[in-house]
Amino acid sequence: MRRGAGDERRRVCMNRLKRLLTSGDPAESWRGLSARTRWFVLACVVIAIGLFVSQLVEIPKRSAMRGSDNTFNYLWLRSLMVGGDLDFRDDLDACNTLVPELKTTIPQLPLTKTGVVTNKYGVGWSLVSVPFYLAADGIVGTGRALGVWNLERDGYNWVYQVCLQTGHFLLAGFALFLAYRVTRRWCAREPAVLGVAMLWAASPMLYYQTSNLSMSHGVTFFALVLCLYALQRTEAAPERWLWWMLAGAGLGLATITRYQTAVFGLVPVWAILMQVRTTKNLPAMSRQGLAFAAGAVPFVALQMVAWKIVYGSWLLYSYGAEAEPFYWTKPVFAEVLFSAKHGLFYWHPLLLAGCAGLIAVAWKRGGLLWAGVVVTAISVYVNAAWWCWWFGSSFGSRAFEGAFLFFMVGLAWCFERLSERATRWLFAAGASLVVWNLLWLLLYRMALVSRNDAVTYGDVVRAWWKLIT
Repeated sequence: MRRGAGDERRRVCMNRLKRLLTSGDPAESWRGLSARTRWFVLACVVIAIGLFVSQLVEIPKRSAMRGSDNTFNYLWLRSLMVGGDLDFRDDLDACNTLVPELKTTIPQLPLTKTGVVTNKYGVGWSLVSVPFYLAADGIVGTGRALGVWNLERDGYNWVYQVCLQTGHFLLAGFALFLAYRVTRRWCAREPAVLGVAMLWAASPMLYYQTSNLSMSHGVTFFALVLCLYALQRTEAAPERWLWWMLAGAGLGLATITRYQTAVFGLVPVWAILMQVRTTKNLPAMSRQGLAFAAGAVPFVALQMVAWKIVYGSWLLYSYGAEAEPFYWTKPVFAEVLFSAKHGLFYWHPLLLAGCAGLIAVAWKRGGLLWAGVVVTAISVYVNAAWWCWWFGSSFGSRAFEGAFLFFMVGLAWCFERLSERATRWLFAAGASLVVWNLLWLLLYRMALVSRNDAVTYGDVVRAWWKLIT
């Protein structure tokens, strides 16, 4: 009897998992998509794998985690695993992730009142990387024990790099699958597939989820998608507190990965208010809020502990500690959206179609989509108010990763609602912009166009002409 009950529980769990990952509709299968969509998705997969593998091939020559942002994202993890502390000076001395010019400035880096080097970045990227690091550490240790190599367990050698990059690449794929599931909530199957795949391939995420995985944007995108996916599940089962906790965990992870994404906290607040408006049940709202907080608070608490150890304070604005202000009364909206210096719509024009589609579908369907419109507008304001509104060395406007999810829904809505002829034109234009984005990305990776300054369309054409001639 007991064994039969256990088998039944396992069957129930497997059925729940199947329902979670699929819609249960046979037409949702891959074969149910049109040939055009299947070929486009396959092309995106080939491009993604090609870009990912090409940066792994570079590892013998230079670290895949190179750069200031990448290094400091990783130092939270490496310092604990190798040194057992959060004093980053020895990690910086040993690192192979910074160019010589930057390494020479390490002795001049400011120290906190606890006597360690500052680290303005959140701990989120390192937290997600823990299982990938442990896998690499186990491989290195096993290889040493078997006499296969004499690699050190230093967190920097090629084994660690390959494992970390591979882990984050797989996480990016899972995030896109969840993005499809989120988009499917508002759009039909084929438009949802096209909306997610095409907008992703024509956006900065093509670079930050294949070629520069140690930046924070891939993890941030995953965390926000997870939050919205869980919130969608609460619409059908508002009493299931586990979904509220998962939504809180997603937002908490996003916040400690990139602090600015805290503005997306408006989305779960919106979801809770929608539940209250429908049910008129204030006690239920309290339980939902508590469950959401239970998921988010552990992540925020972890960041506060890290700040306490490094800065001596439980709560602070770490970017302010390095004199990086926001000019709230002087936002540069036109520049952050349309400038050749990493402007959101200038570098990636298809995002404009996604934005327009988002407003249209929000007007038609309402609900959480209006929250998406509002948080996107707030993100524009926050990014436009920052002193470095172009975000330094950046492939386009990389700071809008949360908005990209809602733009995917908007583009999918365009594919669903436009006439057949208009849809063909949209597909042709979108595919062309994907190719354009890939060409621009290759020039960016080869440093044939500026990474920090303005780059016009003419600059891109001239750079390619010079390269091929």
